[in-house]
Formats: sequence, structure tokens, C-alpha cells
Amino acid sequence: MARVSRPARDRYAVPHRRQALKALALLVWWPAARRASAAPYPATIAAMQSARETETSVYYHYTEFARRAQADGYRGVAYLFAAFAASELVHATNFGKVLAQLNVELAPIAKPAVSVGTTRDNLIRAANGEMSSIEAFYPKLLEQLRPEGHADAMTTVQYAWASEKQHRDKIGQIQRWSGAFFEQVARTIDEKTGRYFICQICGSTVNAVPAGQCPVCKFPSTHYRGIEPPG
Repeated sequence: MARVSRPARDRYAVPHRRQALKALALLVWWPAARRASAAPYPATIAAMQSARETETSVYYHYTEFARRAQADGYRGVAYLFAAFAASELVHATNFGKVLAQLNVELAPIAKPAVSVGTTRDNLIRAANGEMSSIEAFYPKLLEQLRPEGHADAMTTVQYAWASEKQHRDKIGQIQRWSGAFFEQVARTIDEKTGRYFICQICGSTVNAVPAGQCPVCKFPSTHYRGIEPPG
């Protein structure tokens, strides 16, 4: 191997050293720049982190409720829980995307301990939680976001809120009748449930893919995906 003379090696040493210093400066600057870009939205970040954790927890709960309902022989209720779980996961994913925009590292969310009751109790509990989300959780979340005005954060919350309001009447009926007439409610759900489709943009949950566009986010209806009933 030919030996490189000192003059030739020195001729390239200074540019290389300058490039290395520039690269080092970039590495030092990049985390600071990420923190600076996220700094104007502290309340938005806190709200999105909390909402992502909440929706992920609800997803895990509904998944377990679906398993219990399927085991108990309530196929329609199991399918309802599976569809709502898929919608909650879309919401949680959207909140995570907003956090990623704000350069927040997304830590994995551990599966919570899920207390599974009877299918009757689980259905009533879920209906109460959904109604609380419609009437309190999402409105409060929007109030937290409004002062900083992060457009994408507010849009994702409005999507989630609107998608859950799609089923307000059904949720109200479950609340009203499941306590005393659970078997009738469960059998009605079993008999009348067709297919569920979830918009992957906003979480809209429907029994038939709408023509043209999603009624919530207005994106093309090609973004809907069918949810398979629990096996």
C-alpha cells in the first residue's frame, strides 16, 4: 500500500476538521431546536399526552369487554365493543401524531389493569363513559387547547368528538334500558347489528360506508375499513 505523505494528508485535514465541528454543532443544536419548536405549546402537549393515554386505556378496556361478551354469547355486543375499540385507537393515534409534530417523543403506553365485569355491567359502564366523553371530556379538552390555538390538535379532538356523537342516541338507549332490561337490549343489538366500518382518518363508526366522503372529516370514504367481528 502506498504511503500517504504528510503534506497530502495535511491538505485535507483542515476541511475535514471543519466538517466534523459543523456536524458536532448540528448535533448539539438539533435537540435544542426540537425543544424550542415545541415550547410555544406546553398546554397543547400536556392535553394531547393525557388524551392519548385516556383513549389508549379505553381501547384496551373495550377490547377486553369484547372478549367477555363473546365468551358470554353476546355476539352483537362483542362486535359493538370491537368497533368502538378500533375507533378509540384511531383517536389515540391521531393525538400521537400531533405530539410527533411538536417533537415530543412518544413513550409506549403500558396496558392498564382492566377490571372486567359481567357483560351487562361492562355495557352500562361503557355507555356511561361514552356519554361522559361527549358531554364533558371532549368539550373540556377543546377548552384546554383553545388558548394556544394549535389547529391540528383542535381538529383531531373535534374529529373524535363528532365521531362519538354519531351514536349518542344509541348510547342513551343503552343507558336507559340496560339496567332493568339487559337481555332484551343485548338480543336487540345481536339481531340488528350488521357490519361496522371505521374511518381511519377520524374514527367515524358506521354500519355502511357512506357515498363520497366521511360525514365527520370530509375525507374520501375510501378511508373506511371494515371491522371483523370477534372470532
